[in-house]
Amino acid sequence: MWSDALVSAASYLAVVIPPTVIGIVLMELLIELGWIQKLSFVTAPFMHFAHLREEVGISFLASFGSPTAGNSMLAQLNKNGLIDRKETIIASLVNSFPATFIIVRDLLPVLVVLLGTTGLIYLGIVVFVGLLRTAITLVLGRILLPHDKVQAIQQEIKKKDFRTALKDALSVSWVPLRRVIPTMVVAAVIVFLLIDIGFFDMISVYLEGFPALDYIPGEGLPIIAAWFASNIGAYTIASRLLTEGIMSQKEILITLLVGRVLSSVTRLRFTIPYYMGIFTPRLGMEIMLIATLMQEGITVIIILLLALFW
Repeated sequence: MWSDALVSAASYLAVVIPPTVIGIVLMELLIELGWIQKLSFVTAPFMHFAHLREEVGISFLASFGSPTAGNSMLAQLNKNGLIDRKETIIASLVNSFPATFIIVRDLLPVLVVLLGTTGLIYLGIVVFVGLLRTAITLVLGRILLPHDKVQAIQQEIKKKDFRTALKDALSVSWVPLRRVIPTMVVAAVIVFLLIDIGFFDMISVYLEGFPALDYIPGEGLPIIAAWFASNIGAYTIASRLLTEGIMSQKEILITLLVGRVLSSVTRLRFTIPYYMGIFTPRLGMEIMLIATLMQEGITVIIILLLALFW
């Protein structure tokens, strides 16, 4: 049992880890070359539309490299009195969109390997949810925030040759890789062990009585169960069900999205300390609750549209 699970985990990791490393390093290389910063002119119209300060646009760009850095900039602006509570909430919701691309960076190799086209469609839906939430937030900013004229500030663009940029990118990439790779290895070993002993099948039996899952095929309940432990586990089980023809592409997508929504409760154990640590406890809790409700609400609407019209 142990040996079979370890062999399966090793085979999985051998396929997934190399493209994951390449994807993370490539993103950091683009940042070090200054390509991300050169796009600052793109954010200016959106900040102007939403009545947000120019500094918010820079924190938005910083969030593509590190959402924590972007939100920390907003927290400092709030602390310095440059933006009030309402603008801080709206700016933080806008800054959450770059985090979607970090999710894509980390999961694209995994989902392409495991689910192919279905994985790309799933990621496309995740990006669309983030984009729609950001668009709604920008509109709310235009409605709720006063149109104050603020002086634009200049942003220093990194200028590095390719060799220096690559060296720095490799150095910076070590931080997320040190977190992502060990987590991926541990999660893979645990998930394949649990799959081998039938743990997720057992959990699915208990989920059968949950009203919200009445429209999910019984074969997909192990995917839902796996979501609460590891998204990688959910994708792995979904891959097996799709490959063996047990579930269709539509059923896999809807099941993954439902699992994503339901497991948002478990993700609060990470998001609550994250937001409360960066902002004040009260403000951080407000941002976290609004962000979660918007994210999952839009996802539920998309699930209903897929179920009714596909």
